[in-house]
Amino acid sequence: MTTQTPVTSTESAASSPVGRRADSPRGRPRPGALVLDGLATARAQPVATTTAALVVAMVGLVVLLTTGRSAAAERDVVASFDSVGTRLVIVADVGGAGGVADDSVRHVADLAGVTWAFGLGGAQDTADADVGTGATQVPMRALVGALPVDVHVVAGRTPVRPGEVLVGIDAQRALHLPLPVGGLTVDAGTRRAAVVGAVDADGPLSFLDALALRVPDADEHPTVRYLYVLVDDASHASEVADAVRAVIRADDPTALEVQTSDGAIALRDVVAGRVGAAGRQTMAIVLGVGLVLVTVTMLGAVAGRRRDFGRRRALGASRSAVVVLVLVQSACAALVGVAVGTAAGLAVLDATGSALPGARFVAGVAGLAALVALLGAVPPAIAAARRDPVRILRVP
Repeated sequence: MTTQTPVTSTESAASSPVGRRADSPRGRPRPGALVLDGLATARAQPVATTTAALVVAMVGLVVLLTTGRSAAAERDVVASFDSVGTRLVIVADVGGAGGVADDSVRHVADLAGVTWAFGLGGAQDTADADVGTGATQVPMRALVGALPVDVHVVAGRTPVRPGEVLVGIDAQRALHLPLPVGGLTVDAGTRRAAVVGAVDADGPLSFLDALALRVPDADEHPTVRYLYVLVDDASHASEVADAVRAVIRADDPTALEVQTSDGAIALRDVVAGRVGAAGRQTMAIVLGVGLVLVTVTMLGAVAGRRRDFGRRRALGASRSAVVVLVLVQSACAALVGVAVGTAAGLAVLDATGSALPGARFVAGVAGLAALVALLGAVPPAIAAARRDPVRILRVP
């Protein structure tokens, strides 16, 4: 009579297809097999996976429509405050007693945090040299340094040789010049300067439209009466102003007035801080609600698979393998939800004509939505892994 040796639970687990697929020869789960099993689980539970994906998509959509709008508004507010007006530092020698040397402009332009710098000399009257007595006069100032790109040459060209002149569009009309060409008087009519172009400035530099700007001669070193400095960041205007005071070479530094837009800079920080704080509070609330909904959804999904997890544990699957299976299912839902929610949010913002948030903000929202999905799946995953397989599989 042939006797049969009973198969132990250990031998059964070793011969099980599930055990061979999920465990390596050393008894440890294979990451690749667990991921594939998790993907299969996500497809096998379409309701739970779709529900979690919809929750993540709604989180991304609502955050983009609320906090995304706030972030775009904050960016526009900061950009408007960070225009040339708030970033401009002006050093003025109003009485003319300061005696600022012309090489100070070059030293200031080389400072860290300075976008550009140029200076203007003292004013003198100039007129069309071909008209003679009775010609309309406009103020002419020596231009020390290069004009910034904010000042556009609308006709002619930029002066490159000493003695050449740029006229503002208002000065061109006052001088009755149909085109920015001809000659202007210099030094009470003793010399002549050639007009080579016209400029059109706006914003804080619009006063240049009424001036004639002459490039000094090679041996001429005009005293700078006004020095205009644009800083890179409006919040650092005070620090740059202190550095400008330190590098300026002047006969009497106490006669100089340094002007900054401190009030506008303070208002910028206050407005940007309030807009940003409101947006962050809204985003925190939406993410918190999404976390709760994902947790509830995954708890339901885990409850529906409790016997499946019990069989896996009885066949030798480790607790960590069960946790990975639940997290992979949640990650699949998160990827789909993030893609759908981000695309829908950007489409709605574009369709309504709202300003779109930056790429970094959109990427951050997508990452937070995915993280919410994974964090929401952690408690259900741990609960599934800690259940006793014997109790789950016990037949009443």
